[in-house]
Amino acid sequence: MPSVRKIPFPSESRLQARIAQATYLDAWEADLRDPTRTATEIAARAQGVTPAWVEGLLALRDMIVRPLGLKTVGRLGARHPAGPQGYRVGDRFSIFTIESLDADELVLGIDDRHLDVRISYLRRGGPGRSTYVVSALVQTHNLLGRLYMIPVGRFHPFLVAMMMRRLSI
Repeated sequence: MPSVRKIPFPSESRLQARIAQATYLDAWEADLRDPTRTATEIAARAQGVTPAWVEGLLALRDMIVRPLGLKTVGRLGARHPAGPQGYRVGDRFSIFTIESLDADELVLGIDDRHLDVRISYLRRGGPGRSTYVVSALVQTHNLLGRLYMIPVGRFHPFLVAMMMRRLSI
């Protein structure tokens, strides 16, 4: 089981410029056994280990927020295959849309009336020691977003660390 560590938000992340506007942020790091994996490959593997009970919570979330006029998100482990040229900015990736990508970082986002979410999968290091970082950044827009983040902000660190521990990459 890989060691997972809570770390300061990575300075090299493209999300760094948004920290001042963030209402919530966290970052978790784990060792990467295969340094040739791209950030997109890491993200695809991470999404693939989503436990069934988490998918159930997301389904419950969708039932609760639908009457409030908020976006439903669907399954975290949903597959959206890459096109012939691979994934591109604007493509769907799980419940998110790709905001930016290169070999070292994939930034995913989802925006709604109550909050905007960004997730970064960042590959660090090189042949000697490689790690990957999963970071989350949320900017709330109103009272509903702040209330929504009370339980989610407490649950999110547990979920990310648990999923990273399940991952052997």
